[in-house]
Amino acid sequence: MEYSRGDSLVDTMAETGKPRREQFDLGAGMLSCLTWPNAHGPTVLFAHANGFNAETYRALFAPLDNSLRIIACDLRGHGFSTLPTGKALARNWTIFRDDLFKLMERVSPDPLLLAGHSLGATTSLMAAAHAGARVRALLLIEPVLIPPLREGDEAGGGDLARRAERRRNEFPSFAAAFNAYRGRGIFASWPDDVLADYLRGGLVEASDGALRLACAREWESAIFRGAPHDCAGLAADVACPMTIIVGTKNSATSEQQLSVIRHLRPDARIVAVEGATHFLPMEQPEIVRDELLRLAKIQPSDLKASP
Repeated sequence: MEYSRGDSLVDTMAETGKPRREQFDLGAGMLSCLTWPNAHGPTVLFAHANGFNAETYRALFAPLDNSLRIIACDLRGHGFSTLPTGKALARNWTIFRDDLFKLMERVSPDPLLLAGHSLGATTSLMAAAHAGARVRALLLIEPVLIPPLREGDEAGGGDLARRAERRRNEFPSFAAAFNAYRGRGIFASWPDDVLADYLRGGLVEASDGALRLACAREWESAIFRGAPHDCAGLAADVACPMTIIVGTKNSATSEQQLSVIRHLRPDARIVAVEGATHFLPMEQPEIVRDELLRLAKIQPSDLKASP
């Protein structure tokens, strides 16, 4: 199974009537999005995890294409997006918040449902805290919520950052990349089709014909190191219904931060999925789909009653 990144893939997706590629100019470059444009329901804007891309979640969203208008973006430095990167830009993830906020203005004049996984969930929370009534509902899947730093703590995801710096970056073929990842490490619980989608959206052709990961390992590492601490307090500024879905194994969402959210937003819906890991959308996508559909049914009159 070989893959060539280029216009042919974009054209093929557009012809099928399923997801297609759209580019949104944010000034310094393009933010690329995978969109399901023909739905009649509310707009969902989705942001992915660090090192991933919009294509990774294709199987998650495919069954919803007749119910929701879904826009899954490639965050800065990932997938097909062309916005500039640099270690300093990754600090505290505010650049991703700002990119999401700009994208919201371009994709929908009406309030939308903001959703994300991991990095994408945390930055969706950050964006929603600034967006007010522009967000009609918020779905956070395994958000990276880290407690405040204590004396002697290392800022950011030190171990994850070091692993990112050492990871293999190039492969001679799509098949070689697929076989290198299949059933190993973080991909152990991933279905084959989801792994293939991740690679389709995350490999670019190098000058020598090999394939390399679109998200540079230096950028992925900088994002881990730049992770903000103590974001739970932002929940007080979110003016819409909110759901948080977490796994019970190796979750990136600290219980301390969840307790802060429960205190600030007792109306928040928190769903713990037994046996799921940080890669819950790949392992149990039906839970995410059900919650998206539930949030999409919330009416404007319900939003006015939200704190």
